[in-house]
Amino acid sequence: MLDHLCINAPFESSFFSVDADGRYFFIDVDPHSLEIPLASRSVHKDDEGNISASSLFHPFESVPTHFTGMALKVFFDSTYAPYVQIKASPAKLLQGHNVFGSDNIEQGAMEMIGYLTMCYPLLAKMLDWQSAWISHIDVTYSARLKDEHTAKQVLNFLGNVSNGQTRLSNKRFDSTVYWGGQTSRLVNHKCYLKYEEFLAQFEEQKLLAKANNKSAMRVVQVMSDIRLINWTVGLARFESRLKKRWLERNGVPTNLFELIKFQRANPNLLQTLWIKATSSIFDALRGQTMKITDDSSVYRAIETSPVVLTKTGKPSHTRIRNLFAAYCLIREKGLEDIKANYGKTQFYKLVQDLISCGFSKAYLQNLHDEKSKNVIPFVKLVEIDFNQQLPDWYEEPVSQFNYLIA
Repeated sequence: MLDHLCINAPFESSFFSVDADGRYFFIDVDPHSLEIPLASRSVHKDDEGNISASSLFHPFESVPTHFTGMALKVFFDSTYAPYVQIKASPAKLLQGHNVFGSDNIEQGAMEMIGYLTMCYPLLAKMLDWQSAWISHIDVTYSARLKDEHTAKQVLNFLGNVSNGQTRLSNKRFDSTVYWGGQTSRLVNHKCYLKYEEFLAQFEEQKLLAKANNKSAMRVVQVMSDIRLINWTVGLARFESRLKKRWLERNGVPTNLFELIKFQRANPNLLQTLWIKATSSIFDALRGQTMKITDDSSVYRAIETSPVVLTKTGKPSHTRIRNLFAAYCLIREKGLEDIKANYGKTQFYKLVQDLISCGFSKAYLQNLHDEKSKNVIPFVKLVEIDFNQQLPDWYEEPVSQFNYLIA
């Protein structure tokens, strides 16, 4: 999946020149006329009390879209020819989430250009789009694990994996492992748990929606789909940021439209690049084995889940014991056999509570047949199935922009 795209478009050459010191400057273009928000690195007050600002620049801003925003910055105060940079998750722009999405660079780029044109039509007309280039692309593929707890075990295991030039980064959070230097000009890698990230983003969007943010309201509506939430459970995402220099070294054009043509001729381009970029990580995993899910870890998964909290925010030990007992009963008897012991509403709530603890419905349905304390080859456990990256109910999003206008 194309998870993030950074596009740079230079101004037409007629709008700028270069001085003897090699610094670029606009010709007959007042930055104020671009209608972008400006900031200043230097503010002066003269003897008469008049305030003037110099060293103007354009800080990154968020361009509004139908869903989440798109980052925009105009660079006109450097030793480079002036250009505009836009970057965003095409999946979020098109569908309101990036749980899954398309590999199509062309579709994502046209959506981004369309929003820039809609927000700043004059600025967009001043750009030389045929010379636009890519700074980086983020490519993401996921491994489906049987439950959220197993996914956390996998992430902890990955926190000790490095190989060759792919070293673990000092940067580390509870739900994400990073590889590679943060300042690398080639690639960066990370693995994270999508369920936790999704819930955090969901809460942020709900707060914005409460503040009457229309775009956030639309995002909340999309993210409230229970099918979408369930799809994130047990999902370990491997994401690689492929930067301009790495792409060039691997024979991939970085001019935007040449890259689009290149992908048309090579439909599996992103898969191929991702496999090559992550090869050292997965080579280090070959031959490794991992023991997964025992009773104590199941109990910890339940007792740390929000579903066992009381109204005062404290965990209910009775609720923890009841859910753990239900889990053990499902393992001994099977989900369908114990269904008769509960009312319909009670049974549905029980299953939903266990799902909220990180155990997917598919896992619960097969728990009776699972052997406890499995020792599994790690590469088999963390298997990237390129044919299972999208749910069967996925529909390709349709852009609101006419291709020619974008």
